[in-house]
Amino acid sequence: MPARTASAVAVFLALLALAGCRAPLPQPSAPGAPATGPVEGAVLYGVDAAASQVLIRVYRDGPLASLGHNHVIAVHGLRGRVQSDARGERASFELQFDVADLGVDEPTLRAAEGPDFTSSIGEAQREGTRNNMLGERLLDATRNRAITLQSVGIVASGAGFIARTRVIVRGREALLSVPVSLQRDADRLMVSGEFSLRHSELGLTPYSVALGALRVADEMRIRYRIVARRVALP
Repeated sequence: MPARTASAVAVFLALLALAGCRAPLPQPSAPGAPATGPVEGAVLYGVDAAASQVLIRVYRDGPLASLGHNHVIAVHGLRGRVQSDARGERASFELQFDVADLGVDEPTLRAAEGPDFTSSIGEAQREGTRNNMLGERLLDATRNRAITLQSVGIVASGAGFIARTRVIVRGREALLSVPVSLQRDADRLMVSGEFSLRHSELGLTPYSVALGALRVADEMRIRYRIVARRVALP
């Protein structure tokens, strides 16, 4: 796929980590402001970036799709904190990462994603994709350094939870309902999940060429594992 064709996928985080019912928030709050207050009696955890992983898989589409490539975008440098009670039913979180730290088609990660990602992508192609991803038409990294995710509410759902999550990208906000599986021990908390997210749900138009004969598919797949470790309070 031409370098530009994967550029839209980075709006994840469209991270974080996360999907389901989505709608724009009617009254945007200041970026970085906590969406929920402190959880009384909760344990505080700090995100372990080295142990966490957020991957976005984007797919080629259109009649000429065979001329392109599927791509893997990785979130690096995830930071933030999580508060949670003993059951995980009362919790809040705030997560953030710099868009300049997003990785594009790292060979080890591509190899781990199976047969859809076996095509060879050279360094020049990777760099071109990354430059377009961070450019003014997409993430506009010069003026919008980070993507932020903040909790709005968390409810039990079957064996797991649904986290209502505010995502702030390029100064715009969207509200996601994110499926969450939770594991924890005395000093560590891990949340994980996988879901689909559409560019159009974030108000973005996937890149295309030749009147759409070669294009980025609207739907992308996101898989995340976020590890946080207990923080000793003063």
